[in-house]
Amino acid sequence: MASNKEKPATPPVISHISLTTFLNTLRDAGTVPARIDKTLMPKASGSQQSGMIAALRYLGLIDDSGKPKEHFKPLVLADDEARKPTLQQIFQDSYAFLFEDPEFDLSHASAGQMTEKFRSLGISGSTLTKTIAFFLAAAKEYGIPVSPHIKPPPAPKANGSQKRATKTTEEIKVESDSSKAAQPEEDDPDVERFEIPLPGKRSAKITVPIGLDADDWVMLQTMLAAYVKRWKGFAPEGKE
Repeated sequence: MASNKEKPATPPVISHISLTTFLNTLRDAGTVPARIDKTLMPKASGSQQSGMIAALRYLGLIDDSGKPKEHFKPLVLADDEARKPTLQQIFQDSYAFLFEDPEFDLSHASAGQMTEKFRSLGISGSTLTKTIAFFLAAAKEYGIPVSPHIKPPPAPKANGSQKRATKTTEEIKVESDSSKAAQPEEDDPDVERFEIPLPGKRSAKITVPIGLDADDWVMLQTMLAAYVKRWKGFAPEGKE
């Protein structure tokens, strides 16, 4: 469904759960707008907004102008289980470079082979980690067989000169405009942020690393409950 024979587009760099959350938000609204644009994601950072639109284009769900494709509306309005077969096919079509190479078997590949496939698209650095993490989370959700040996490569660490350059840049920003110094943190592409509304109180702001899969979220929920119990001295209702 997504194709570009002249130059392959970069696979999604957002987290898979961000994609699912966006689809669910549209479903909760009960309708699909005539154009998908950044105004539909008012609480997301600029990089997250751009990443979501790029992901939808790569998956063939919207065109270059943001207009939804014919299959986008029924996909959005379907329930979670009904979506899975459609999304499985969409991912197999969009990531054809993983499924159409007779020399590459996704279900038995090594992490090195997987990395080479993504590098062949001109991807490197932290983008490589994010794109593979997105695909692996989606494959697990939609029942696409993937070798247990495949893991996202670790994100590269900045060397000493890069760290010194970054520090110097930040110091200049603080001196010129302290209010702007915190802006890069808000647009950090390595994390995602969301708010949980609390009746009668300010919303709780949550920040998590990008690329968490379903097991990570279960572990996070368990650890958060244990931390709150120890820190505040109480547990969720029914958990005493």
